[in-house]
Amino acid sequence: MKKKRAKMGIFGNLLYRLKQVYTFENKLIKDLKYDHRELFSIFEKIKKMAQKEKYEKIPALLQKFHYQYRMHIIYEDNYFYTYLKNRYHDDPKILKFITQKQAEMHEISNVIAGFVERFSNIKEVEKDAFKKELDKLAKALTKRIEFEEKELYTLYA
Repeated sequence: MKKKRAKMGIFGNLLYRLKQVYTFENKLIKDLKYDHRELFSIFEKIKKMAQKEKYEKIPALLQKFHYQYRMHIIYEDNYFYTYLKNRYHDDPKILKFITQKQAEMHEISNVIAGFVERFSNIKEVEKDAFKKELDKLAKALTKRIEFEEKELYTLYA
């Protein structure tokens, strides 16, 4: 198959790749759910370090969380949302819903980026505000992920 694609040229290969983005992928939802578990695992480590007052480890864990979160969002945007928008392009109501949910995810991404930036040093992590905002963020992420896995992902078929 690689030999066949190699003969397609630059544009043929690009079209082949774009077609892959717009097509159903059996393992996508499984991979996205796995990412969720991994993100929560890192988040739990951050909470434990805060409880044990091992603040020096938290900035690195926050960076790891943020990196993996961004990779998840890139994957979700490029495969999940792109596929849904292509699949439901003839249904304005569902398409609007999908677009709204993607926009909400981008807002959450901005909140996470701001959180990680604000608490990127030990002095900020040691403040009470960190634990309060961490709990608030955990609740928001839990709510969103539960919604995605129970409702939003059902549109992917």
